[in-house]
Amino acid sequence: MTDETYRRRSDRTAPSRRKRRRRWPWVVGGVVLLLVVVGGAAAWVASSALTVKSELEAAQPLLSSVKEKVLAGEAGSAQSEVDELAEHTTAAKDATANPAWAIAEAVPGFGQNLSAVRIVATSVSAVVDDAVVPAVALGDSLSPAVFKPVDGAVNLQAIRDVLPVIDSAGSALTQAKSDISTIDSDALIGPVKNAVTQIDSLVGDVEPAIATAKELAPVLPGLLGADGPRNYLLIFENSAEVRPLGGIAGAQILVTADQGRVSITQQTSGREFDFESEEFANSHVSKEDRALFLVPFGLQSQNNTLTPRVEVAADLTRSMWGSQRGVTPDTVIFIDPTALTYILEATGSIDLADGSKLTSENAIDLLLNSVYQTYSDDPDAQDAFFASAAGEMFSSVMSGNVDVPKFVSAVQRAGQERRILASSLDETVQGLIGDAGLAGRLPQSTDTAHEIGVYYSDYLGSKMDYYLRSTIEVGQAQCAAGNRIVRVHVTATNILDPAAVEGLSPFITGAGGNGFKITQGDLRVFTYVYAPVGSTIASITGSSDQEAAFTGVDKEYPVARGVILAAPGESQTSTIDIDVSALPEKSIQTLVGPMLAQPEVKELAFTC
Repeated sequence: MTDETYRRRSDRTAPSRRKRRRRWPWVVGGVVLLLVVVGGAAAWVASSALTVKSELEAAQPLLSSVKEKVLAGEAGSAQSEVDELAEHTTAAKDATANPAWAIAEAVPGFGQNLSAVRIVATSVSAVVDDAVVPAVALGDSLSPAVFKPVDGAVNLQAIRDVLPVIDSAGSALTQAKSDISTIDSDALIGPVKNAVTQIDSLVGDVEPAIATAKELAPVLPGLLGADGPRNYLLIFENSAEVRPLGGIAGAQILVTADQGRVSITQQTSGREFDFESEEFANSHVSKEDRALFLVPFGLQSQNNTLTPRVEVAADLTRSMWGSQRGVTPDTVIFIDPTALTYILEATGSIDLADGSKLTSENAIDLLLNSVYQTYSDDPDAQDAFFASAAGEMFSSVMSGNVDVPKFVSAVQRAGQERRILASSLDETVQGLIGDAGLAGRLPQSTDTAHEIGVYYSDYLGSKMDYYLRSTIEVGQAQCAAGNRIVRVHVTATNILDPAAVEGLSPFITGAGGNGFKITQGDLRVFTYVYAPVGSTIASITGSSDQEAAFTGVDKEYPVARGVILAAPGESQTSTIDIDVSALPEKSIQTLVGPMLAQPEVKELAFTC
């Protein structure tokens, strides 16, 4: 190759190399520009995150202060705070509403933290705008006192006035709760996770109460007699004489609501009702139930609670009121003594007619034991004492001497424990009863478990169950014969000191002509075990006489009735075997009826 040839070839290729060299500044410049943009976006996101953090931190004490003032009925004094609060929460929300933030949320490994921050900021802003701001705008007319009776009456117009705010607040809180629940907290870094937890807790504390108010407030005027008088029957149970529903039916109060005023219109006790006819009993109770629960089920008012089905007990009770008292109340509410102790925490102590005080600390002893010692030979005086206690507690609530949030909590707790149960013929009221958890339930099976029910019933006519303590042991085993058995041990202990028997009232021991020939001081209870639907009762045995043991049914449930007879200081056990071979193999859970002293449930290991 000559030099000339080399030069010509070089001349042809030189421009191409120069052209490529000229591109490098653009490429480098593009990369630098991209880095600047990404860095700027990152700085923008970081700056926005700091803004969100500082704005929400500034909002937190304001939100707490406003909440306390609203609950205290002083919302009018919180206007300046709520204005400042709204500015902070809006600024926090706006800081997350930019393109850079949206892009950064897609970054793997970190974006979920930004998503969580945005959801929290947006949720808090919505709650403030749609709940807090309109609530404070109502001034001091919005507080728990709106629902609080004054001199026996509730201000219906005040309730109507707050309906729009309750509706708006309920929707905002429910949406916030739903949005926050979509956040996967396990994937978040510590500070973000803590913030999500705090907001979730704040919304979780308030949302259930507001959601309940949102549902209740629109129908509350009607329930309080805005459209005409409404009757409600309160049945106070005595769990010293235990029953599957809770206790024997004692004091009974009919209250009437008319134009917001609620008052006692009739007051009596279960003992004052006459026995109904066999025709009456057979028209309300199946022959299977009458065989299972025995006389006087369906005949005597006090024993309407022999069934664990609240709707059956309510039907019997309202029908007896209709036939003997001239009123058939749509809604019947059963309340046991333990539930009363919860309510007394909201009302404070109550002065009784005999000069004593009823408190949450002494109510169990006073109502279930001491009264029988004080009036040991006078059942009328006992009934008068119970009537006074029930009436004075009702009057205390209706006169406004009650802490409304504590009262609501007391009812919710009692409902969860099935110590307050209710049933209504009014569809609206029954819906509210179900939503409030006051409708009760029987054992239920799930995809993973069979549930059995265990209920106790005094069959001595005594108040000896004040001294009853018990344990329930439940286990499941595959037998050598190929069948599968669930075994239930119910052990009852009579904790009465033998030396104290002679000093007890016969109303407590039940030895005053009860006809059962039971030794004074002994307790006698039936144990009802509701087996899973589709199973069969294999056997009923016990360490005491099982002559009254019985295998029956309550609609779809096979039921075993065992017997326990225990002397003072003694423990006795009833054992029920249930054959579940025909059912899918699942774990076993236990539902226990409400009692004065709730039994301990243990796992049982056995062979069969």
